[in-house]
Amino acid sequence: MRKAEFEVPSEVMAEFADEMVNRDLDNKVIGTNEDSEILVEVIYEKEESKSVDELEKILDNLREQMEEEEEEEEEDEDQ
Repeated sequence: MRKAEFEVPSEVMAEFADEMVNRDLDNKVIGTNEDSEILVEVIYEKEESKSVDELEKILDNLREQMEEEEEEEEEDEDQ
């Protein structure tokens, strides 16, 4: 068994959870960090490594989208 830990912003937790379910990965919420991100532990077998790597990329993309949306909102407020 292998473990991977993800720090997921609460704003994208639903999308992240859907992706975990789609990949049928065992997981559990283990807490939060000082940034109020949700700590998720994924337990997987070696042959599931590709799915975990995909999940990491998806989380990176979700973070980028969230940051872009925040920047757009700030720009709109400044105008």
